[in-house]
Amino acid sequence: MIAAAVAPATAADPTPTRSDLACSYYRSTAAAIQAAPKPWRVTSSDVVTDAAGHQARAWAGYATHQAIADHAGATYIGYFDANRVLTVAKRGANETAWTVHPLGATLQHDSHSSVTLAFDTNGNLHVVARIKYSDKLRYWVTTRPGDLSTLTAASMIPSWTDNGTPFENWVSYPELYTGVGGQLFFRYAHGQPGASYTIVYQFDAAKRVWELSNPGTGYQGLAKVWAGWYTNPTWSVYPTVPQKGPDGRYHMIWTWRGDGSADSNSQVDYAVSDDLHVWKNIKGEVISNTSFTYNDLRPVVDNIPKGGGLLNDSGMALGFDASGRPVISYFKHAGTGADMTTQLFIARPSGTNTGTGWTIQQVSAWTGKYDLANNVVDAGVLNANEGARQVGADLVIPYLCQQKGHTLYLDASTGKVVADVPATADTSLPAQVLSSAFAPGYFIWPQTVTTEESTASSTRLLKWEAGPWVVDGDIVPHWSYPVGGSPLTVYTLAR
Repeated sequence: MIAAAVAPATAADPTPTRSDLACSYYRSTAAAIQAAPKPWRVTSSDVVTDAAGHQARAWAGYATHQAIADHAGATYIGYFDANRVLTVAKRGANETAWTVHPLGATLQHDSHSSVTLAFDTNGNLHVVARIKYSDKLRYWVTTRPGDLSTLTAASMIPSWTDNGTPFENWVSYPELYTGVGGQLFFRYAHGQPGASYTIVYQFDAAKRVWELSNPGTGYQGLAKVWAGWYTNPTWSVYPTVPQKGPDGRYHMIWTWRGDGSADSNSQVDYAVSDDLHVWKNIKGEVISNTSFTYNDLRPVVDNIPKGGGLLNDSGMALGFDASGRPVISYFKHAGTGADMTTQLFIARPSGTNTGTGWTIQQVSAWTGKYDLANNVVDAGVLNANEGARQVGADLVIPYLCQQKGHTLYLDASTGKVVADVPATADTSLPAQVLSSAFAPGYFIWPQTVTTEESTASSTRLLKWEAGPWVVDGDIVPHWSYPVGGSPLTVYTLAR
């Protein structure tokens, strides 16, 4: 996954950072790096334009999660248009113009808003969006593969209720993803930060229905996979989408949040599965095929307490080394009292069945602290959500600190820091992708999202421009942005 570009700090920034965190570069010359990655190059670009020549435009007031997917030779995108209307567009392999299809729902929430796209084994497109806080399920599915005009609003399992109220009346963090044989899954949170279930459905393509269990295999308990609503104290979970690793298995990490504060995250957990049903820890012990709970220590990688400096989403990532072993990178606090700082750590399998089965290592020497206790959450302060990958003899971990891009090189054998260099053309996106379609003066910058099939050497991405990440329901931009929206462009990159 290629992270979205972030604007440099400017005097016009209406939300200046309140963190004293500082991340220094180290041996920031090419000579310090054993094998620098090759730069990305653009092999094709396509501005999203319909048959009448009208350019599609995305909402630019603030950042949102949008989507791109390729299927059967066609490209699909899901986005909020300039008027915040949820829209899906498609271009076939032999077509020059895009079919643009608004779905009618209107963005009403902050940067937690999202669009997710996926296909079932019949070839039908499924679309789920989050457009406001504490919202009901917003779901559409085509009745004829490839035909956006047949996208129809639907429910999934409305008969499944919590004390008489359908779970689908309260949906957050919706994600569609596929598993073995193209099996389609849907995951969402039901509840609020610090008190929610995270729920998984699976799709029966033959019957065209969503289900909570699979009678054919006997797998049960696909619902309420992470339990935290009725526990004491309550918890909510922030998992990554299961990622297919070099070993062909599905890997996943998560953390638990204890309340609405960004400083209430606890634990880094990990599980791996052959089939997205039966999950094991790094030692091979079966954790569950029904549910995960906070008090189960079997998946724990690092038992970080609440207030320990761990941040969900932008604070942790999963990658792999050259041997295909998982590498988990995350930041947390180190030290105590006045000497407490925020630092980057990696966890790698220890190869033994003692303890957690993981070896944890600090790999940064930052000064200062990310002030999560005061809920200072800004991706420009610190973002480490891109997983490690091996380049030559080094593990490479990109991250962002105080709005400056870094690329950290670690000796893959020892974990020792080789270099920490500024992000360059070797590690960031090409200038063609990062360039703005607008004259200077707007407080916006490029945003990108990649297809699920993207790799370290080939990727397809959707690019648009938008303002900063906003949270806590603040949906009125207090900065200058193009009210007519931003162009959307699909790029193919290789290296």
